[in-house]
Amino acid sequence: MKLAATDFDGTFCPIRAAVPEENLAAVRTWQAAGHKFGINTGRGIGLIGLELQKYETLAPDFLICNNGAVIVDGKGEILASLVYPQDVLRGVLSLPQFAAGSDPLLIITERETFSLRPNPDVELGIGVMPEVTLAAAKAMPGVVQLSMRCETTEAAEAVARAVHDAFPQLSGNINRNYLDLNLEGADKAAGIARLLAVTGWQVAPEDLFVIGDDKNDLPAIERYHGYTVETAADFMKQAARAVYPTVGDMLLENLA
Repeated sequence: MKLAATDFDGTFCPIRAAVPEENLAAVRTWQAAGHKFGINTGRGIGLIGLELQKYETLAPDFLICNNGAVIVDGKGEILASLVYPQDVLRGVLSLPQFAAGSDPLLIITERETFSLRPNPDVELGIGVMPEVTLAAAKAMPGVVQLSMRCETTEAAEAVARAVHDAFPQLSGNINRNYLDLNLEGADKAAGIARLLAVTGWQVAPEDLFVIGDDKNDLPAIERYHGYTVETAADFMKQAARAVYPTVGDMLLENLA
């Protein structure tokens, strides 16, 4: 058995576009051969679910959500999660970048997403990401991720450093100018290791195929000698074992 784990935004699904049919067809061929396929994403269960439900034939065997903080099986059951301690959550949300800042900010629990400051670029209704107050966010149970849209990648990196200095239990996973704050031990590489541990799947290193396009994918690309796509930044192409036009191309070339 082989296992493929792909980033979603910018890798499996081009930015501001639909998933190419060639990717969907390649996944079906991959799974029909007895291999496992899943999504390794910074999104929470709810937001990645909204995207996946657009494609009736797409049935991942697993989801690694929130940069490895939440592991989900093919039936949608949570197998493992890394949840913020309440004192850490209260402390982070008391930092000025969060309590008094203006950057859009999401509070993500194991299954739900809440908006402390709405992102005007996200075309989702209030029913998908209900707005909450700062006080309610500080008391929220089951939080696995705080997600902030910063003005630039450099701004996201600065916030990540400030948070880690104040709370070493947390680290930042950055994708373009988006910052996801998770517990230490939550990144896309650790998420794959956690998936294999909780499922008991036996996958040889040479049968594990990981692909992504940006900075939060880098730990997994480096740890598992993974791949990237042609639209990725140069630093990803330098780190990757090979560059493919699409995820589908990677799957089909490594099918046998």
